[in-house]
Amino acid sequence: MKNNKQTGFTLVELVMVIIMLGILSASALPKFFDKNTFAERAFFDDTLNAVRYAQKLAVATGCNVKVSISSDRYTLTRLVDYSSALCTNSATGSLAVSHPSSGIGSYSGSESGVTLTSSVPSFNFDALGTASTDAILTVAGSKVINVIAETGYVYAP
Repeated sequence: MKNNKQTGFTLVELVMVIIMLGILSASALPKFFDKNTFAERAFFDDTLNAVRYAQKLAVATGCNVKVSISSDRYTLTRLVDYSSALCTNSATGSLAVSHPSSGIGSYSGSESGVTLTSSVPSFNFDALGTASTDAILTVAGSKVINVIAETGYVYAP
C-alpha cells in the first residue's frame, strides 16, 4: 500500500499569510515612502557636518569662522578685515565660505519644510577651535546638535 500523504499549505494558511502581509504593508510601507523623514535626516546630517567643518576651517586657516542660524537656514562666513583682506578677531567684515565639495558659492543650507532653531543666533570658532558660546541647534524639533564653547566639540547625542 502506498503512502499518499500530501505536503503543502492549506487554503486557510495561505489566506492568513496574505492577510498578515496586507496589515504589515499598510502599517510599515508609508514610513519608507515619507519624503519628509528623509529630508529631515539629510538636513540634520548636513547641518552637523557644516558646523564641524566651520571648526576645522577656523583651525586650518587661523581665521574666525562664524556660524549664523536664521529663518531655518545656516550660513558659514569667515571674519576678515576688508582693508587688508586678513583674518580678524572682530566682526569688521565677513567673507563667504565656499562649499568644500563644489568650491563655489557660499556654504549655507536649508531644507523646505524642515525647521532649524538655535539657542543663539550665531557663534564663532577661533583659530584654536573653541566656540564663542555654547550652542544647541535643533533640526525638525527633535534632532539636537550641541556645541561646547570651551573645546569647540560638536556632537549629536
